[in-house]
Amino acid sequence: MLTMKISWRPRAADDFEALITQSTAGHVAHASRDKSLVETRIQQLVRFDQLGRKTRRQGVRELPVEGTPYVVVSKRHEGEILILRMFSNGSAVQSR
Repeated sequence: MLTMKISWRPRAADDFEALITQSTAGHVAHASRDKSLVETRIQQLVRFDQLGRKTRRQGVRELPVEGTPYVVVSKRHEGEILILRMFSNGSAVQSR
């Protein structure tokens, strides 16, 4: 059985860092919980790469992270899952 690999696009990693930084400004415990929920949800894609909803872009899916306002945008490409972006409350995070 082929195991999927998770790869992050640089912009998605920046999105994630910005979201957690913003969350930490509000409350450190919430940020830690949110970070853990996002990471757990993304790991689920390794076994269930069709989680989430289809988008208009072919092969691109949006995966809401329950218990948070976050959405992970991903695409399966050969033997890996590419994390393309992360959003909060339906809007893109402004990367630095």
